Amino acid sequence: MVKAIFFDIDGTLVSFRTHEISRTTLDALYCLKDKGIKLFIASGRHLLIMDNLSGFPFDGYVCMNGSLIYDKGEVIYSRPLDSDDAAAVVDFAEKNNVPCVAFAEKEIVMNCSNDLTERVFEMIRLPHPVPSPLAPYASKPVCQFTIFVDRATEDRYLTPVLKHSVTARWHPEFTDIDPENISKAEGIERIISRYGIRKDEVMAFGDGGNDVEMLEYAGIGVAMGNAVPDVQAHADYVTSTVDEDGIVAAVRHFGLL
Repeated sequence: MVKAIFFDIDGTLVSFRTHEISRTTLDALYCLKDKGIKLFIASGRHLLIMDNLSGFPFDGYVCMNGSLIYDKGEVIYSRPLDSDDAAAVVDFAEKNNVPCVAFAEKEIVMNCSNDLTERVFEMIRLPHPVPSPLAPYASKPVCQFTIFVDRATEDRYLTPVLKHSVTARWHPEFTDIDPENISKAEGIERIISRYGIRKDEVMAFGDGGNDVEMLEYAGIGVAMGNAVPDVQAHADYVTSTVDEDGIVAAVRHFGLL
């Protein structure tokens, strides 16, 4: 029996084309909630930039891939990056004029922008972070960096210097940098333990590389039809795309609606 469902946002709940939850999916969410199923977000986004959820009253939020977790409006877990790793990221971004967003618990700042960041922000309708030098965030607690580099640059310049952090890429043009040993799966575990829900009673929906661990963790892991084959391979079920209301199709397939 499914007692809790966790949803990624971009490309899963929210279309890259419309930047919103479809009416059909939103109606399904309210029906699921009325049936007593707990509904949560599990996203690479910070809570401050989850502005595309149509005001739906989710029960809690696994933010920034698990480094910041809210339940019933309360922060129940916060895990900043290792200070040496944070300093290395800031040093690389500032010296090379690479756009980088720093996510602290209560603020979001960015050192610079370019055509690439403008395209990405428009694609996911991301509010522009406050412009700020990154230097202070080499020592301030930061839960996540998002840095605009491709995979080759990441592997050559960042991976060798990140000793206590991991990268999670859900778009080819940028990567999230998170504390090691955190994930959406761990975030799910922290939340369901508060409700006495077992992982076999959890369903999770995702489409990106940072969703793989939670798809494997959940009793039922559902990949969207727009997910790349490598992500789909880790799911128990592949539904239709976000623009085809894949969430609705999946919950009907499993008899929840």
